[in-house]
Amino acid sequence: MRNIKIIDNFLSKDDFNELSNLEVKETKCDNIDVYNNSIDKNGLIKASVIKNTTINRLFNNYHSKAIEILKELSSKKVDLYEYSEFHIINTGANYKFPIHDDTPNKLLSGVIYLKPIKNSGTYFYDNKKGDNKKEVEWKQNRAVFFSRAEQKTWHSFKGDGVSSRLVLVYNLMTTNIKRVSEIENSNYFLTKTRYLINPVLYKYFKITF
Repeated sequence: MRNIKIIDNFLSKDDFNELSNLEVKETKCDNIDVYNNSIDKNGLIKASVIKNTTINRLFNNYHSKAIEILKELSSKKVDLYEYSEFHIINTGANYKFPIHDDTPNKLLSGVIYLKPIKNSGTYFYDNKKGDNKKEVEWKQNRAVFFSRAEQKTWHSFKGDGVSSRLVLVYNLMTTNIKRVSEIENSNYFLTKTRYLINPVLYKYFKITF
């Protein structure tokens, strides 16, 4: 698959073990729980389930690697970097997230599969209708990265119907949506509108546009 970077054994053994064994609540089979954690380029940390010291270590261990991946996938976006997200997401066995193309504040989108041993991976499509579905299969400590593009990087994820799905979402972020739109040759006002309204639509109606 083009414009997708797949890296096995992305995390060190110690980092993988620590994140895989975080104490998170049991997720309902038809729900998703998101634990937000971030660090900006000045070292300011916002943490929930991950310790501050761990977030700082993750940044030190993987930031340069993530920037190199962004350079490879979308080099013009590198200078827009402002902060990193290290979210822990627990997806219920029967939960399905709809096909979407990520918000424009994400310069580099990444997911690292943590546990269990077997589950469903990440699905990519040619369009929002779901044509030409391809899966990056689940494998523990496999990382999947891509740089989103407006109305192009369609993807989804879901539980496997058997067990919950624990991942680390590692994103490189910006607040400069206007410059992102210029780089992607997309309409800034439409992009910003989707960026603002999609979370509301999904929260109440489970849809995006």
